[in-house]
Amino acid sequence: MSRRALALLAPLALLPGACVSTPEAAAPIARAEAPRFDPFVFFLGASRGEGTLDKVLSDPVTVRVESRGRIEIEPHHEASWDAADTRVLVLDQTVTEGDKRPRKRQWRLIEIAPGYYEGSLTDAIGKVTGRSEGNRLVLEYRMKGGFQVRQELTLWEDGRRAANVLKVSHLGVTVAVLAEEIVRG
Repeated sequence: MSRRALALLAPLALLPGACVSTPEAAAPIARAEAPRFDPFVFFLGASRGEGTLDKVLSDPVTVRVESRGRIEIEPHHEASWDAADTRVLVLDQTVTEGDKRPRKRQWRLIEIAPGYYEGSLTDAIGKVTGRSEGNRLVLEYRMKGGFQVRQELTLWEDGRRAANVLKVSHLGVTVAVLAEEIVRG
């Protein structure tokens, strides 16, 4: 977003109605300890997502995401002989937002401690951080233009579906919300 556009949107941030709110149907699953959300299991192989993206001053648009996940093993580069190799979840995605041309992006995540993740996303500036809390996976990163992104993915009991609520904020104001259902297979 250009500085001019941000300057035009800034006064709207002072109005309560200028924020995008999370749709009530976006969080249909309560947080639970089981099943545990393990992104290395859920995103292995094919998955697809479909949802609605609401942006400030825009009509809602449908978003479709086709994903293919795989595990890569990276050798440990430190001088320790007993250091384990690193498992990397690589998730290749094709994202279609409304009538726009599909775009490709890639996630790369490693588990740095039990339930804690770091990695990269082609859309992100800097690193992606994440944590698994029972059936919920929370991912956070920054995007170009100073936008902060927080995704909360909640695994359904069947382990094959997840609800994804992605919120984009700027200067503490929510400017976009994606409510999506992701299905494995």
